[in-house]
Amino acid sequence: MGLLRKLLITIPLLVVCILILRTQYFKMRSSVARTGDAIDYETPQGKIDYIAQYLDVRWTVKQNLHTYAKHVLVFKNTGTHTIEDKSWKIYFHHIRIVEPKIDMIDDRYQHNILLGQSGLRVSHVSGLLYNIFPDEDLYKPLKPSEELSVPIMSSHFQLSKTDSFPNWYVTGPNLAPQIIKSTEGEELEFVSSFNHPDQWKRSKEDEHNPYTAKDRYNMSKHSFKDLAKTRKTIIPTPEEVRVSEKFVVFDASEWVILSSVDFPSEVQFLADKLAMKIVQKTDKDKFIQFSKGSPTFHKHIQEQNDEAYELRVDAELQKISITSPTSHGAFNGLQSLLSLIDESVHSKEKSLHDIHIKDRPRFTYRGHMVDLSRNFHGKETIMELLDIMAMYKLNKLHLHLSDDDGWRLQIPQIPELTKLGSNRCHDEKETICLMPSLGSGPHKTSLGSGYYTVKDYQEILKYANRRHIQIIPEIDMPSHMRAALKSITLRQQNRKDEGDLYKMTDSEDGNNYRTAQGFNDNSANPCRQGLYNFIDVVLGTLVSIHKDIQPLTLFHLGGDEVPARAMRDMKCSVNRNDIKQYFIEKIVGNTKFNELSYAVWEDGLLKNNTPYSLKSLGVKERDLYAFVWTEHHKALFKVANAGYKVVNCRGAYLYFDHPYEPDPEERGLYWATRYINTKMVFGFDPFKGIEGYGSLDKPENIVGMQSQLWTELIRTKEQFDYMTYPRLQAMAERAWHRAEWETTADQTEFERDWIKFANSLSYRELPKLDRMHVNYRLPPPGAIIKDGILHVASVFPGLPIEYSVNTGSLPLVWNRVKGGERITETIMNGAGWCVQTLNSHVRRSGFVSGYKKNLNNSKKLYNVPMMKYRLCVAVEEKDYYDISDIFHYHWTTQPKSAETSQIPQRNDITKRDIKQESQVKQQNGTLNVSTDQELINYLAKYLDVIWTVKDDPHYNTEHILFLKIQDQKGFHKQIGKSTSLRRAS
Repeated sequence: MGLLRKLLITIPLLVVCILILRTQYFKMRSSVARTGDAIDYETPQGKIDYIAQYLDVRWTVKQNLHTYAKHVLVFKNTGTHTIEDKSWKIYFHHIRIVEPKIDMIDDRYQHNILLGQSGLRVSHVSGLLYNIFPDEDLYKPLKPSEELSVPIMSSHFQLSKTDSFPNWYVTGPNLAPQIIKSTEGEELEFVSSFNHPDQWKRSKEDEHNPYTAKDRYNMSKHSFKDLAKTRKTIIPTPEEVRVSEKFVVFDASEWVILSSVDFPSEVQFLADKLAMKIVQKTDKDKFIQFSKGSPTFHKHIQEQNDEAYELRVDAELQKISITSPTSHGAFNGLQSLLSLIDESVHSKEKSLHDIHIKDRPRFTYRGHMVDLSRNFHGKETIMELLDIMAMYKLNKLHLHLSDDDGWRLQIPQIPELTKLGSNRCHDEKETICLMPSLGSGPHKTSLGSGYYTVKDYQEILKYANRRHIQIIPEIDMPSHMRAALKSITLRQQNRKDEGDLYKMTDSEDGNNYRTAQGFNDNSANPCRQGLYNFIDVVLGTLVSIHKDIQPLTLFHLGGDEVPARAMRDMKCSVNRNDIKQYFIEKIVGNTKFNELSYAVWEDGLLKNNTPYSLKSLGVKERDLYAFVWTEHHKALFKVANAGYKVVNCRGAYLYFDHPYEPDPEERGLYWATRYINTKMVFGFDPFKGIEGYGSLDKPENIVGMQSQLWTELIRTKEQFDYMTYPRLQAMAERAWHRAEWETTADQTEFERDWIKFANSLSYRELPKLDRMHVNYRLPPPGAIIKDGILHVASVFPGLPIEYSVNTGSLPLVWNRVKGGERITETIMNGAGWCVQTLNSHVRRSGFVSGYKKNLNNSKKLYNVPMMKYRLCVAVEEKDYYDISDIFHYHWTTQPKSAETSQIPQRNDITKRDIKQESQVKQQNGTLNVSTDQELINYLAKYLDVIWTVKDDPHYNTEHILFLKIQDQKGFHKQIGKSTSLRRAS
């Protein structure tokens, strides 16, 4: 009792002391006289700094069910000063048109639009950048702790959290811009959660919902087969493989590599990888030998293939041989050997099976594209990508080096391209940098800024060349050129002696157009000679940079999304009906670069959905590649039949900027399709069209396929990895190997092939990425409870799943699900009421579905409840129960598969506060008690009523009424369906 009395006296005193210290702290922060980094609120800059520090921003998507989306933006003043100044502006990027002109088709972007009764206005700045600012007459000062609700409408919809961008910033006239702290960083914590279908559906007919654990289980249960050792030997799958039970013990320190006159670079590459000795000759066994020759294939008609190889691990002779007609084929062979050795090195036996492989690719073009303009990624990221591409025999890396948002390659003759065009910052005149976009913020230090020097680019070339990967540079023209056009404008202002040397457009060309990205100043005029002078310099520089390392043979000139209205309004002295075609003709007909072939996005080669004839374009001795990316024109077969070399890049399967799942927490755009998972990429048939494609008369003109990583939403290395892998491995499989099920359409055979591939990823390929510290993405597992047993399944078998019972105490105790084990902790009581919730995760560094990621790549675990809403699950029921949501993986080197875990039933009724005779039981979704009066008494005590306003008061308002039971154990059970009530505004 004495101790209790002391605590009762001490605790209030401590509380008083804390309150006093807190008051003094805020007084200190808000004092007028400041030093160092403190805010001087009485100065104009201080007012901006205060808003940046203390304005809490909350963005909430209300609904998307019409042709527009409704949002509510809430500003809260969390500081101690009143925000009464009216000279500030807050800048933010939004992926849709904000407050669009509904009745205007040509230009729906507006300026100075009053936002409801908030006293704030919004205005379009450039692209998809907007600012919000106070109305001089209507804005009311925002006092400390006050909130200001701002209704905002945008075009189309916002289905994902990552449609919002971080790093909103505030500034004023001649003041330094500052990032608003509450919007800073990649977590997007200022964006409210998506908790209602109205928020993640595009219409009432939209059937997509975030997957629950039950959904995942049902999708994965048939393919959740742990094949252990029975899986693909190598990815991508070789054409012919014979394996015997014999094996050799491989220890790199005991083996040597014989030197090769034909393949010296490949010998050195393998020696470097395995730390092996190179010798001229040997009288002993245990050696690797390269030799020149062409494999003979048994399955198909013989075709000369420069990338073919034969790999033989001979257990009897204790030697390994790689035979190929070319160095590229030899490199493919050594990659297959490295794949076999990698598993051997990380196994206890360190053995290689006696194996005989004959292999060749289906396509000569197997590529991947990285957009470096929207957000810049350094050479280290690209080099790691090249390493992984080489592992899976991809041979083309397409670098998108320019676009509206940035120019990414040094051109010494035109330094303005990198001086201005490679930087994004707050500069309304755009003489120092481009205005911010895509959440890059007001400063040059973000991934919105950066470029490759000539030296950097040459290092990438050398790295790629050693891995037999061709670098294909793209300079996007004549549209998507804003970064270049702004840079040339700066040059013209500073070098008036040059006149119109590089002039590509001016006010006479008109700006009565808008691109999908919101620009009306991003298109060059193909009728101006300055454009071709510019191209000569840029292309000449690229040829020179490539010359002594990897001669440039294929140049991608973009050509996509050229606004028809922009071209129509261009001033042109040449009498041309189609100046887009004129542009292609001029580039292809340039005799200065006769050694080059050209690539164009397919819409740049179409008029009225019909390809230009190659003859009309003047194409004679060189190839012209059509990169087909959209279904809109249904042009895949058309351009192949017209004689173009076609690279299939279809967005619905190969755009890796799309999310893995239809989940609002998943990163990604969704214009081509709602989601693209790894299995969809694996199942892509590059020769298959859709309705309206017509017939494919010249299949030989489809020469390859390519995946794309556009980076509007990809600002960090972790995001880069997450969106790329393991979809890239699936694409590499399809680009190299033509499966039997592609010609037979046998779904059963497809599923068998997928199961082998998924097992290979789990057991062989993903551990390789772990050792490279790659933040790849793994899908969450599925789980249900049936007959008291926990069933789990995963898209990728063999991964260790762990569970924990949430008792309310920390730390949680995690147990691996091994199959058949008994869970001893209480999960239910006999009455069927939840007293604890079950958690689960799968071991994996990084993050899934938008949750917090592990930036330092340590082996930290993130724990997410399986039961998202803490719903009661009665174990005695015979039906399936949905356990939502299991999110996180963490790879271990020896994964174990798991099927079931027994969940025991247990009576804890004596611990309940409700007497036995009046206990509530759950039967068929209804509540039953002994008497009506007991029900009334129980509900009066434990019924929790929640009234939710769904829409902003400025629109028609919907309310949701939730009724829940909340007993003294702290669990929640919804006992009635939500009721929707709507009233007029």
